[in-house]
Amino acid sequence: MNPYDRAHELVRAIQDSEAFRSMKAAKGKIEPDEQAKRMLNDFHMKQLEFERKQLMGEEPTQSEQEGLQKLYDVLQLHEPVREYLLAEYQLGVLMQDIQKILGEALKDVAVM
Repeated sequence: MNPYDRAHELVRAIQDSEAFRSMKAAKGKIEPDEQAKRMLNDFHMKQLEFERKQLMGEEPTQSEQEGLQKLYDVLQLHEPVREYLLAEYQLGVLMQDIQKILGEALKDVAVM
């Protein structure tokens, strides 16, 4: 059994998944809408900054938390953006599950 061949099979399985197809369809609805793309980009940048602070042990301010939540609430009003965020979440869950499974394969050889 060749791991590289299996990796390519996994890629095909991911691309055939409902989560991937939903994400691709949602992206297609967002692509022509420059305003939606800007809003999503702004949200992702603020989300990354929020997560960066948490990883660095800093507590995001109440204002930052509220700002991110307000932006998310506004994005939920835009149906294609709402669909995109849902699809992004579902694909993220799939990828996290796969990463966890792959990580289990390495636990016997990892130095802890």
